[in-house]
Amino acid sequence: MDIEVLRRLLERELSSEELTEIDEEFYRDLASFRKALELNAERYEERGEDIEKRLYLAQLSLVQSIAREILKIRLHKIVDMAFEGVPKNLVGDEKKIFAVLSAFINGEPISIETTEVEVKEEKVESKTPSGFLELYLLKSDIPRIIDENLNEYGPFKAGDLVTLPRSIGNVLVKREVAEKITIRI
Repeated sequence: MDIEVLRRLLERELSSEELTEIDEEFYRDLASFRKALELNAERYEERGEDIEKRLYLAQLSLVQSIAREILKIRLHKIVDMAFEGVPKNLVGDEKKIFAVLSAFINGEPISIETTEVEVKEEKVESKTPSGFLELYLLKSDIPRIIDENLNEYGPFKAGDLVTLPRSIGNVLVKREVAEKITIRI
């Protein structure tokens, strides 16, 4: 895994209406790549080599940006597939997301397994741990929302899978208008 592989995957996802076929281990490899960049940056920081540390941190930032875009595109395509009812080229947790969305669309009960990571995230109000993405599956239409910093979100339709600040997401979950989904990327 390297930045060029991610860049090519992003280009393929952008140029195709269907999910691009990826290796079953893609998300695990991506997490390992990110961790390696983090460890290298820490190692150079400990040795006092600031330039090398900043290079690794810049690479890590680029990897996270590309991975986020790939994930956004893939999630959008998964939502489309759920409406069509035909899964194709899904890997890992994408299959679970498809199943949850399909159940929601078809009015079936939704069972979302709570993982140990999700429990830890509830206790900690900091950012989502590296390698995880919090999404919210909306159960009903929601008008435009404005957060405490006057940033606007929405409006959203029932069935949308969205990323929101944790403060807003938690309120929607408590009001039972959204389900929180945590994805390992």
